[in-house]
Amino acid sequence: MQTNQKFLHQCRWAGMLGLAVVTLLLARALPAEEPATAMPRAVTLSLRLPITGTRDTQMQTAILRQLDRLKSRPEERGVLVLRFDQPPAETVQTGSDFGRSLELARFLCSERLAGIKTVAFLPTGAAGHAVLVALACEEIVMAPDAVLGPANADEPLVDNAMQAAYRQIALQRKTVPPAVALALLDPTAQVARVSTDDGDTFVEMQDIEELKKKSAVLNIEALRPLPLAITGRRGRELGVVRLLARTPAEVARGLGIGVESLTADPSLAGGWQAVQVVLTGPITADAVARTRERINKAIGQGCNFVCLRIDSPGGVPEQSLVLATWLAAFDPALVRTVAYVPREARGDAALVALACDELAIGPAAVLGGEGAAAIDDRQAQAIAVAWREGVAKKRDRSWSLPVALVVPGIVVHRATQPASGRSDYFSDEELAARNDQESWQIGDTLGVTPIQLDGRAAESLGLTTHVVENFSGLAQSYGLTGSIAFSEPGWADKLLDALASPGVAWLLLLIGGAGLYIELHTPGVGLGGFISMVAFVIYFWSQYLHGTAGWLEVMLFLTGLFCLAAEIFVLPGVGVLGLGGGMLVIASLVLASQSFVLPTNDYQIRQLQWSLLGILGAAVGVVLLGVVLRRWLPSTPFFRNVLLMPPPLADDSLHSDRLDALLGLEGTTTTRLAPAGMARIAGRLQNVWSDGRLIETGTAIRVVDVRGSRVLVQATL
Repeated sequence: MQTNQKFLHQCRWAGMLGLAVVTLLLARALPAEEPATAMPRAVTLSLRLPITGTRDTQMQTAILRQLDRLKSRPEERGVLVLRFDQPPAETVQTGSDFGRSLELARFLCSERLAGIKTVAFLPTGAAGHAVLVALACEEIVMAPDAVLGPANADEPLVDNAMQAAYRQIALQRKTVPPAVALALLDPTAQVARVSTDDGDTFVEMQDIEELKKKSAVLNIEALRPLPLAITGRRGRELGVVRLLARTPAEVARGLGIGVESLTADPSLAGGWQAVQVVLTGPITADAVARTRERINKAIGQGCNFVCLRIDSPGGVPEQSLVLATWLAAFDPALVRTVAYVPREARGDAALVALACDELAIGPAAVLGGEGAAAIDDRQAQAIAVAWREGVAKKRDRSWSLPVALVVPGIVVHRATQPASGRSDYFSDEELAARNDQESWQIGDTLGVTPIQLDGRAAESLGLTTHVVENFSGLAQSYGLTGSIAFSEPGWADKLLDALASPGVAWLLLLIGGAGLYIELHTPGVGLGGFISMVAFVIYFWSQYLHGTAGWLEVMLFLTGLFCLAAEIFVLPGVGVLGLGGGMLVIASLVLASQSFVLPTNDYQIRQLQWSLLGILGAAVGVVLLGVVLRRWLPSTPFFRNVLLMPPPLADDSLHSDRLDALLGLEGTTTTRLAPAGMARIAGRLQNVWSDGRLIETGTAIRVVDVRGSRVLVQATL
């Protein structure tokens, strides 16, 4: 019995051991699952041409700063992209220096950069000795129409030292055959493309006989004209150019790196020169013109980092698109534009923010949603087309989500691409127009447009680069050190912004109303009328320059005042003119404080409520101020002639009934008549008018005429 149990126990262990051996053998035989490979680390540096001064050492320093990052993954090669950026032809005064270019080329071929793939990206080509630096890179990427060469564009005379340098770099890097490198430089070179049974090769004419001894020569094609200047297409045909690409997105796809790494960072090659430009209030044609002027001025002074601080409810969508398209045209390799939204960029102002290279936003800031402009279906379609064909193409971005932040009626879905792991946001129209629509999986709908986001929501959707609490956080995020220039508005712009602020606008209405009250209680045209006129002129002028008032508001206000004056002085007791005039004045003040006539969305309704509340507050302030002025102003020595002294409370004789009985009676003025004022006639106080002459207080007068409610008097001699 024990023997059988022992035997069974041994069999059990033998079976387990055999199962383990079989499992191990199967594991070795079956292919292991390939781990998901991440994109290689990549850095793009802008090489500004021409290469003069200390440009070569600056570039070497910038590259050395990135070595640890590019070599952080030993299992893969980091990618260093040098983007050759040529200045406008009319600004070029000198070409690239041969010595500086050679030093940079030797550095790119040195052992210090072993393990890193260097790529020369020439979106507009390169000429002069900058060609030598391109030859020193492992790969060359060009736009199809960009031109490489000639290398002697700046120095027509080619010496032996130059020829030796180009041969040396070409032999060391092997990106371009030495014969082609020489053909790019020397107009006297004799170079040919020779077809043999082993393939095509490039040799100097003097070496063709030697080549015939080794291979059968099938065809000889001399390269002409010399020195060579080859386009991207020709370079691809010759095998010199590895990839044809116009945009960073095409380069990224061709190199297998992230598109975000193709944004050249000027700070890596010499530091940011930053400026902050402020865009506040409604977006109008004047605001856009001032913003563009300030940015151009800053760039002209050497700034390469523009922080556009936006605090706007939107305004005119067409003007927002004008500014957005203009901002999108900047080359990020030369000037980085960053929109900073600390509080709000509502409505079409969001288009301006999203047109910049990057967006930094406050956590609670508002992006998109309903704004100062009410957008109808026709405008919505025009905005979508303008953004799609303008900004979206220049930035190589999807267009649906930015447009959905502004216009109603767009359904946006979250989409994922399983093959690449990418996610994006498309409308049905945009997805249907894509060539790779089958590779995307459609997910949830984002919400009802126009979509309003806060800072955190914008970050989750990939619209913002940084969420910062304040400007200091933005400066830290971008490594902005030292003093940051501030493109300050002129004194006129500062005055305009101050006058158009809600507090000052309310104060102007209060002063204007108080002046009007004083004028109505003052004989003639006096100080109150002058103060009221100045206050209302400043109010409407500031609102006009701020983009919320026009001639309509001014005409409504003047018409309202005319109706009120007619009700008081010409046709008292009618009521229609007084009521209509008051409504016209209120309507003009409300319209002057907002950019719309009738509210059509929630934001505009809230703005209308604030406008009415401001006018109501000003009216209450005028009443309280009138009580104070009427009580204290007549008793002051200096201002006692500004406001008429109210009659005693017990004297109820101040009436206008039976005025005809006053004709021919005499009395004494109790106030100055200029030409209106008050007089005591037959023991009663009466509003009277002179014949145009100034009559001082205490002067004897006689009633000479009664016209309706107006009693005319003359001084007695």
